[in-house]
Amino acid sequence: MILKKRHDQIIEMIKAKKTISIIEIVDELQISEITARRDLSFLENNTNLLVRIRGGAQLVEDDSEKKTSYLNERFTMKLTRNSEAKEAIGKLAASLVNEGETIIIDAGTTTIQVAKNLPERKNLTAVVSAVNIAEELEDKEGVLTIITGGVFRSRTTTLLSPFIEQSLMSIYAEKVFIGSSGISLTHGVTDEDIMETEVKKVLLKSGKEIYWLVDSSKINVIGSFQISKIEEHHTIITDDGISAEMKTLLETKCRVMIAERR
Repeated sequence: MILKKRHDQIIEMIKAKKTISIIEIVDELQISEITARRDLSFLENNTNLLVRIRGGAQLVEDDSEKKTSYLNERFTMKLTRNSEAKEAIGKLAASLVNEGETIIIDAGTTTIQVAKNLPERKNLTAVVSAVNIAEELEDKEGVLTIITGGVFRSRTTTLLSPFIEQSLMSIYAEKVFIGSSGISLTHGVTDEDIMETEVKKVLLKSGKEIYWLVDSSKINVIGSFQISKIEEHHTIITDDGISAEMKTLLETKCRVMIAERR
């Protein structure tokens, strides 16, 4: 079936039923569950018509419903900004995850792309601090998702807790994927939110390999609060928009990986 025609049929189904399940899409269109999930992800990211829910999707009928969805307007705007670069970064980061590992995924519009692009059946444990990332992982076979507790911030879909350090004390992950507002040679890794900065500092202590996921627009940018200096054992994953000069300078401090955009 032609991709656009399949998407149009899914849209017609959800307009008629308001809420549809993965199983209904599979039965109606005679496609696999994986294809149905991918179609819903595409439509969620590229239209304002639906949001994914557990096991399916629901129609967004008006502005009030959009505001109550797990992705609020501000987050959606950030998600679509530099979307190709963020997707490329997420795909590269996800490709680094090995079978049987424990990973930590920070909240953010770039880090969510790691969750979206994790392969099926990897026998993984994923610790997350954001509700939307937990939902993204829900349908991933072979992934055990652990979500840290705390106070829900709808603006960023993050859970913040003064006890997060205690909750992560017994977890030591192979890889930690963290987002930030900026990375610079002079000020290291920074963010604009003081509460999320404190969460990121805790995440730094909870894993062996630290990966900073930042699109090239955030390189040589300084946020209000420092998360960390750039350490030799850190890895920065960014996109091919970074200048050759800046890449060389950053490589004097840590490893730099470049994600090629489509």
